[in-house]
Amino acid sequence: MTNEKFRIAAETVIGNEKPLNGIGTYSESTLHAVLKNYYEPDPQRHELGVGKYVADIVGQDGIIEIQTKQLFRMKEKIRAFLAVSSVTVVFPVIRERVVVWRNAKTGEIAGKGKSPKHQNIYSAMAELYSLREFITDPGFRFTVPVLAAEDRKDFVPDRNGKKTGVRRFDCIPTDLIAEESFNCPADYEKLLPAGLPIVFSSDDFAKNAVIKRDLARITLNILFEAGIVERVGRDKKGWKYSVKN
Repeated sequence: MTNEKFRIAAETVIGNEKPLNGIGTYSESTLHAVLKNYYEPDPQRHELGVGKYVADIVGQDGIIEIQTKQLFRMKEKIRAFLAVSSVTVVFPVIRERVVVWRNAKTGEIAGKGKSPKHQNIYSAMAELYSLREFITDPGFRFTVPVLAAEDRKDFVPDRNGKKTGVRRFDCIPTDLIAEESFNCPADYEKLLPAGLPIVFSSDDFAKNAVIKRDLARITLNILFEAGIVERVGRDKKGWKYSVKN
């Protein structure tokens, strides 16, 4: 690992003996546990009650919530936290992924290999979309750690040796490659790809960002919410946009 602070957080968690289905009181994944220790090494500040909810971290920088999927489920929780504190939502993406296969019948490791799936900062926007109403709240922050990780998966072999009943039982981060922070609406400007024309469509955005059109539309909705772009017209394919001065 190239990031020393992240290496220490990972060793603190991974070095502790734990059952394969998770660790800690809440059966959290290794990924979640490592990130929690990375953002707040003091365990006394972990899993604290705030109103009717439990926060992952309550520290000097306010409340930090770490979520690895389904951000839409956090909407009411975030709204309640913002009423009393600043809130940082941490959502990791995995740029480099290795899949480790375990035979569920024997418990033996049956091989590993690189996954063709590569997430990036735009992948996180698909999840942030459900929380877009908070982007302009002065207490809301969004942080995206970009990771290398091992996906550990169980499978049941059939008669022909094919993998069936595949289930991911853990995700082990192996390196922190980068970290993107969005602490105010202006920070979302970094999502604009180079080469956009003065007036552009979601197709133009997708081409220049090298992402799919649906993800470009989602990102443009977030940029519109943040006040980075404005809608200047539309045609049969959808909205036309321009970057606001």
